[in-house]
Amino acid sequence: MADKKPKASSVITLGGKGSSLSAASVFAVANGLAQVRIDSSILDKLKSSSSSSNRKSPPVKFHIPIPKILTFEESRAFLLALLNKLLLSGSASTVLPVLISDVLNAGSKNLDLGEVEVSAEEVGILDKSCACLYGICGILDYESSALSTIANVVAAMSSEASKADVGALNLMDSGDGLSVKDEVGVASDLKVLLNGSKLVGKVEVDAVSEIPKIHGSLREVVRMVLLRTRVELNSGGKSGEIRWG
Repeated sequence: MADKKPKASSVITLGGKGSSLSAASVFAVANGLAQVRIDSSILDKLKSSSSSSNRKSPPVKFHIPIPKILTFEESRAFLLALLNKLLLSGSASTVLPVLISDVLNAGSKNLDLGEVEVSAEEVGILDKSCACLYGICGILDYESSALSTIANVVAAMSSEASKADVGALNLMDSGDGLSVKDEVGVASDLKVLLNGSKLVGKVEVDAVSEIPKIHGSLREVVRMVLLRTRVELNSGGKSGEIRWG
């Protein structure tokens, strides 16, 4: 039976002027919710660079291994991150990027690119890209952002169920740098969720009192991962000296 092609509801354009690859886009492509389109301008740029380069090396046969420990979605995220790095490198040909795009858009369970002819410069990019790590981070970034929101909703419901005293949520940003903004932000969000609730009470529950600190730490980590992931997903791969052993 042929693989069922997932229905994509949107298109992610890579390589266009001002375009960038977000964690949400990585998640969408990884789960077959979006297709990939390479902007024609970056393809023209790569063709021009490839034809005019004085250091272009003879092509070599290269197989891009997809780690077996990756799930299907993580493998798609890896290929997407690798595709974007090849486009941003400025030293890749158009062959490999177009091939990766075609494989991602085909919706097949088989993501093996086979043996591809690439230049030594491209091998350098492939070896140093860390695209596998950044692709997975893109998925985790998107999912953890959603988890942070859901965690606050669950915490509000738990506070009501335990009839807890929510006085610990009365945090204010002092503005002097002595308060943790993420904790204040969590407390503010929970107060909005619990506004007008008649289910909260006066029971002292340590777990509820600790919610701003614990969820604030989660929010801080999510924000740091988001910023780092955004930078790494949109940095071009650099080719270097290739050592063949």
